[in-house]
Amino acid sequence: MRLILPPLLSCLELGRPAVIGAIVRSSGSAPRNSGARMLVRPDSPLVGTIGGGELEGACIAAARELLASGAEHRLLDFNLSADEPARCGMVCGGRQQVLLHRLEPRPELLTLLRDLERALAGRLRPMLLTLLRPATPPELRLFSPQLELPGSFAAELTRRQSRASQPFILESDELCVFAEPLVHPSTVHLVGAGHVAQATARLAALVGFALRVMDDRAEFACRERFPTAEVIEVLPDFHDCLGELGADDMVVIATRGHHHDHQVLRQALRTRAGYIGMIGSRAKRDTIYAALLREGFAQTDLQRVYCPIGLKLGGDSPEEIGLCIVAQLQQVRCGIGP
Repeated sequence: MRLILPPLLSCLELGRPAVIGAIVRSSGSAPRNSGARMLVRPDSPLVGTIGGGELEGACIAAARELLASGAEHRLLDFNLSADEPARCGMVCGGRQQVLLHRLEPRPELLTLLRDLERALAGRLRPMLLTLLRPATPPELRLFSPQLELPGSFAAELTRRQSRASQPFILESDELCVFAEPLVHPSTVHLVGAGHVAQATARLAALVGFALRVMDDRAEFACRERFPTAEVIEVLPDFHDCLGELGADDMVVIATRGHHHDHQVLRQALRTRAGYIGMIGSRAKRDTIYAALLREGFAQTDLQRVYCPIGLKLGGDSPEEIGLCIVAQLQQVRCGIGP
C-alpha cells in the first residue's frame, strides 16, 4: 500500500475513481504473497504489481471493467497449479485470491488516506483494514481500539498491531478482515562509506531500505557516491555516532579500521537495533569480542552480531560482498533464517 498511496491520493483528489487490486489469500508457490497491491487508474500507467504474467493481466482487465461499469468490487480466484496452466499462464503450484476494489473520491475516503499518509510520515505503525461482509461492498478502515468490531477481532488486532509486519486475515461467518500492517522501511545505518558500503547502499535502496551513511571522510561520505541515501553525515569521529535505534534499525559496520569498528560495535550493542553486522575476518572478530567481554559485555550480547557479515554466496568484489550483506538484511527483515 505504501507504494500506491501517493498516486492513489493524487487520482482521487482530481475527482477520478481508481481500482486497487490486492492479493488477500495466497497458498502454495505463487509469484507474490498476500498484501501485494496494484493500482489501476483511468488512462494512466499501472502502479505496483501482484505478480505479473497473465494472472495480473486478467486482473487489470477486470479492474478496467469495474472502472467502466461502476461496480464496486470483484473477488477473483486463481489456481496456479499444473492442472490449470492454460487459464492463467503460470504453473507455480499455488492458489491466489485477488480482491478488486473500486474507490470513489469521497471525502471520508480522502480523509482516511491522508491520515494514513500522515501516520507513515510520522514513522508510526498504522494498520489498514479491508472489511468484507456478505453481499456488501468492501470497506477500508484504519484500525484503532475505538473501531467497532467483534470483541475477539478487536483483541487480536490490538495484540498484533505493534509487532505484525505481514498481512493476515481474521474471519467469522459474518465478517472477514484483511489486515495490512504498514511499517516504515527499515533503515540501514552504514557506518563507514568505503567501496563495500557504496555497493551495499545501491542494492539496499533497490529493495526498499532507507539509508543513513556515516564516515569521518568527506570525500567518501558524499551525495555523489551515495545518491539514494536519506541522510549522509560527515563525522568528526565515530564517538556516539549512532544515537537511539529501534527494532527496525539495521547497523552495518564497515569502517576503515579495527579501532573504529570496535568503537561503533560497542555503541550498537547498547541499542535495540534489530540487526548488527560487522565486516571482517574471524580473527578480527575474536579480538574485538575479547575486548568487549573485558569491558563487561556478555556473550549473549555478542550473539546479536553477524560477523563475518552477509550470507555465504561467494565472491570477494565490493559488489559481491554488498550482495551478500543485502541478502542477509532482507532475510532478517522478513524473519527468515537463524
